Order: sequence, then C-alpha cells, then structure tokens
Amino acid sequence: MKVNKKYQLADNEGSSQLAQPRFIVAHSTGTPNGEAWAIARNMKNGINTSQTYVHLVVDDKSIYRVGAYSYKAWGAGEPANSLAPIQIELCEFTNHRRAMKTYKHYVNWLRWAAKKYNIPLELDTSSYRGIKTHSWLVQNGLSNTNHVDPWHYLPKIGVSKAKFQKDLKKGFSGVNIALTK
Repeated sequence: MKVNKKYQLADNEGSSQLAQPRFIVAHSTGTPNGEAWAIARNMKNGINTSQTYVHLVVDDKSIYRVGAYSYKAWGAGEPANSLAPIQIELCEFTNHRRAMKTYKHYVNWLRWAAKKYNIPLELDTSSYRGIKTHSWLVQNGLSNTNHVDPWHYLPKIGVSKAKFQKDLKKGFSGVNIALTK
C-alpha cells in the first residue's frame, strides 16, 4: 500500500514545530463508513478552521498522508501533539470484512511508525514511550481533549486491548507497506 499524498498539507499549513519522538498516537475517526480519502480531504480543507489533522489516515484500500512526519500534528491535544512524531487515524466501518482489513493495515502502519522512531511496540503502558491510544492520553493527563478513541470502536469489531497489544507485537503478514513513505 503506497501512501497517497493528494491531501498532504502545504509547507505553510499545519505546525512547523518538530515533535519529540516519545510515542505514536492511535486514533479512530468516529465517522462510520468514512473512507480515508474523505477524512484526509476534510482535514486538508478544514485546516484553517478546525485546526485538526493527523499524519496518516488508513482504511482497507488506501492510506493518505496529511501532516509531515516528525512534525507536530493537531490530533491528540496538548501536550500529546508535541510528543508524537506520527499520529494515525483508523477509519471505522460497519462491514466487518472491511473493518478487519482496515484494522490490519492500521496495526502494520503503527508498527512501521514505532520502528521508524525507535519507539517500543507497547500499548498504553505506564511508560511515557510506546504506542498510545487517544483515550490513554486523556486518562493520563497528556491531552486536553475528552476523546476515547479508538476504544469506542475496536470492541465493536472484536478487538480487545489484549488482542491489539498482541497484534502490535507481531503484525500481520500479507498486508503490504510501501517502502517509500
């Protein structure tokens, strides 16, 4: 799966601040059946009004890049945004087959991002390094938002915290990540 940059922010859009590589943020959209292209387009088009975006948006068919890697995004609230070089948005589907295919891509991209920044493949641990859900960031005072993603969605498709952690550790074969990001 090659990263589509059609809705990538221009150099004068978004944050120009580098993020500290402490954790990778795992989000989900909260938009039933919203595809990656539509979510990414909305982030790009609303950058001056909503001031909300992440680095990558993934679904079962594609992945779109919105923010520049290593730079602060505006998806998790503060201070989390300053501590995450990559934030990834999971598209939510009511069709279970699409949902699970999207989930597999999501897991592999979270793994890729963590490895890129030498961040442990640990989910929501007490350590301030690893892969963190938006929900964990809120619960631990690292986000000034009230979001609970992706935990409002993952259990609906049969993904528990234990399964998510296990999948992050091992990844999924047969789900390709392009070598050029």
